[in-house]
Amino acid sequence: MTLPLSKASLRSFYADAVRCGKDTAEGLRSPTSACFNQFLPTVDRATPRTALDLGYGMGTYAIALARAGYRVVAVDQVPSAPFLKRLRDQGETADRVKVVKGLIEQYPINDDFGVLVAKDVLHYLAQDEVAALLGRAVAVSHPHSFHYLEVFTTVSRTARTGGSQQIEGEASFSSESFRRLIDHVYRGWNVKLSWNDHAEKDRRTGQNYFEAVRATVIAGRHVSDEEDAK
Repeated sequence: MTLPLSKASLRSFYADAVRCGKDTAEGLRSPTSACFNQFLPTVDRATPRTALDLGYGMGTYAIALARAGYRVVAVDQVPSAPFLKRLRDQGETADRVKVVKGLIEQYPINDDFGVLVAKDVLHYLAQDEVAALLGRAVAVSHPHSFHYLEVFTTVSRTARTGGSQQIEGEASFSSESFRRLIDHVYRGWNVKLSWNDHAEKDRRTGQNYFEAVRATVIAGRHVSDEEDAK
């Protein structure tokens, strides 16, 4: 039997975690990932120094982007006060970050951000919402844009009662369905897609309650010599 978990309770959980500064099993307070740290210095010099962080959480990736010289728009539905407090300790870096409170799937993306980051958040959306969100970003992208995504696929959750659990309306990507979506959305882009197994343990029982395959996508918009010369 699969036990449903509402989107409202999920949002409440993360709002409480951020408000109280709690860490979570997936590492909400962790530093930026090794893969992201390798990616950021490789961004094309022609890429605009503007960035969009979808689902900023504790603000770690937004701060890293700002420190690297990007002007960042950071979007999330969690309380913004803890992130704003972190920013006050960042000196001039804080001036490069604009915090927007809202659901990422409803953010319009009207600007051609040089870099887009979405870390461990897109799997909570429905598949058509993911396609629409990324499609909006691609539609307004600069010729040298880069998108960096970390997305959980083949997700398996176990409730404390022992049954399986699923979040209301989540994507439930298989590795193949996610690959198809990326191929469709980023048609004509240079895409690097890698996979690694991921598991989170219940701290009380020591048993895995969350297992998934994390897909890491680094997509760079390909431009022809003619387009680049315009």
